[in-house]
Amino acid sequence: MQKENYYKLGYLEIIQIPSESMNDMQISELIIERSRESILFATGHDPFLSYLYRFRLHHSDICTCGEKGDPLHYATTCHVTLSYHFTKPNAENTQLWWKSVLSHKLSRIKISKLISFLIENENLIKQPPDATSSSDSDPDFSPSPRPQTYGLRPSRGSIPRILISPPTSM
Repeated sequence: MQKENYYKLGYLEIIQIPSESMNDMQISELIIERSRESILFATGHDPFLSYLYRFRLHHSDICTCGEKGDPLHYATTCHVTLSYHFTKPNAENTQLWWKSVLSHKLSRIKISKLISFLIENENLIKQPPDATSSSDSDPDFSPSPRPQTYGLRPSRGSIPRILISPPTSM
């Protein structure tokens, strides 16, 4: 993306957004307002089940309405978030939809309200473990244990001398 294609909307940040879905590896850059909610929405992080499932923090990535819980789903089709819905884009206009939604101030405000709603009401979007009938869910699911830190960090000076010795001449 060339510099003249960037939007100037005040304090901005380059962020990577998915091209069509969170499973696609094609990423494009877009400059958006730097807010926590905009970044969570654009990257598909925390309150979204697709993210939680990917890192084994939830047993399934399926929303209570039966569809995959990614940002596009909650913003366009989920019945739980009906009052926060945007118009669902066609498959060929998905990239343009992301760019449009993330670059308009009123859309970012609506995204912020959507993210806040999802964080405050996560019990409405998460299925209990026994209600999951998805082939994506893992029957042997056990959440990853959180690493326990007791305020101590390993010393940075504990690298063995062998690893930091200068290379020998050839």
